[in-house]
Amino acid sequence: MTGSISDNGRIARNTIYLYIRTGVVMFVSLFSTRIVLQALGVEGVGIYNVVAGIVAIMAFFQSSLTTSTSRFLAFEIGEGGSASGRTFSLCMTIHLLVALVVLVLGETAGVLLVNFLTEIPPERMAAANIVYQFSLAVFCLNILRVPYDAAIVAHEQMKIYAIFSVVEALLQLAIAYLALVLCGDSLVNYGWLQLVSVLFLFLLYMGYVRRGHSDYRFSIAWEKGKSLKILSFSGWILLGSFSNTISIQGVNLLFNNFVGLVANAALGFANQVNGAVSRFLNSFNTAFNPQIIKLCASGDTGRLNTLVFRASKFSFVLVFAMALPIMMNMEMLLELWLGMVPQYAVDFCTLILVCTVIDAISGPYNTAINATGKIRNYQIWISASFFLGVAITLALLLMDLNPALVFASRILTRGLLNMFIGLHYCKKQISFNVTAYLRSVLIPIMISIVITIIPVLLVSYYLSSGWIHLISTTAVTETILFISTITLICNGDEREKLKTFLRNKHLL
Repeated sequence: MTGSISDNGRIARNTIYLYIRTGVVMFVSLFSTRIVLQALGVEGVGIYNVVAGIVAIMAFFQSSLTTSTSRFLAFEIGEGGSASGRTFSLCMTIHLLVALVVLVLGETAGVLLVNFLTEIPPERMAAANIVYQFSLAVFCLNILRVPYDAAIVAHEQMKIYAIFSVVEALLQLAIAYLALVLCGDSLVNYGWLQLVSVLFLFLLYMGYVRRGHSDYRFSIAWEKGKSLKILSFSGWILLGSFSNTISIQGVNLLFNNFVGLVANAALGFANQVNGAVSRFLNSFNTAFNPQIIKLCASGDTGRLNTLVFRASKFSFVLVFAMALPIMMNMEMLLELWLGMVPQYAVDFCTLILVCTVIDAISGPYNTAINATGKIRNYQIWISASFFLGVAITLALLLMDLNPALVFASRILTRGLLNMFIGLHYCKKQISFNVTAYLRSVLIPIMISIVITIIPVLLVSYYLSSGWIHLISTTAVTETILFISTITLICNGDEREKLKTFLRNKHLL
């Protein structure tokens, strides 16, 4: 019991650190983006995005390796930690090999893409090639930094992780300002400043991990069985990431062909709104993911089930509290942000946030599935659901239905279908109590959604859009959701812990 209380307290503290991190990083990024635009100009930003985007095509490697490294390090710690240093060296060796592959691909196919398949003005081609080399070096360094990031997260040192992330954001702000004031080609200056920044961060992360964890010292290592297991896990994660990206781009292409560029613009803004809300969700996920993996490694099924139940409930509450007021005031918020709101943008942004709420609920038990390492069939079915979404989108567009209704099909495939696929494999692989999950998590959440939405809709009906509408719908959402969280979503133990926390903070 003491261990459980300690774990809950650590997750709560880590969540606070990561929320502060996310808020500061987003705030600083707004200023950085504006200064970069002033420094480089529209053409310079366009060129940088093109050449950096060519490198980012290979980001699938980095994404899958990040997930697998975090999983294997946290799993080793959960089993006792005696081999975590060896696992770190294995992961680092694999990352080094991937960085070399990326470097070779970048210096061959990537260079050809930059010089022959991009619409860059001839007079800026030399600068573009220089920036491309800087971007390639940045990408390789970021791949090599992944094991150090993963080590910090696996050991749940979120305060340090948050501080380093804020340092990174402030460096981006400094880079933007220096690119604006330094003499010479601002685009080239921006490129080498990025490289210096990433090199500094790599040394910072490496120095902290080496100092704090003496067994995490890199040496070339290869154990056929374990190395292949890591690569296999990364490969299946890669399949899911690749399928996800292909399906998103496929849907974009279909809307472009059947509806037009205005639909693509609306989709782009919807993805940005989704990304902003998802960043806060990911902060919470990062806080509890290591605990889920460690409990899976230790074989403590009871506490694992309890943590997944609790994480699902509070992930929902945190995201729904933010998403519902945004959805109810979407048109006003988009007008403040964009000035002129493209057609379909309000509908697309609202619908994509519904999927984000579903993702918040299912995220914890998806982490539990990944923690087992047995993810082949799960990733195949998830990938199939992504492609099913594209097929349904095509069928509905051929029927000439309203684009908003077509986009709503995403809720069935990428949302609900993925949720139930996850529940099936969770039950199969970790003895997950699905019946108890439905009874104590999903049903209370659905009731909470209904009793929150009805009063909010009534308030929205009687008030015209504007700041009073925004404040009123937000206040009603937070008040009713708080009450329903206490009375419906929380169980007795969670209710007492929450009340104690609020009393200690003099909020109750």
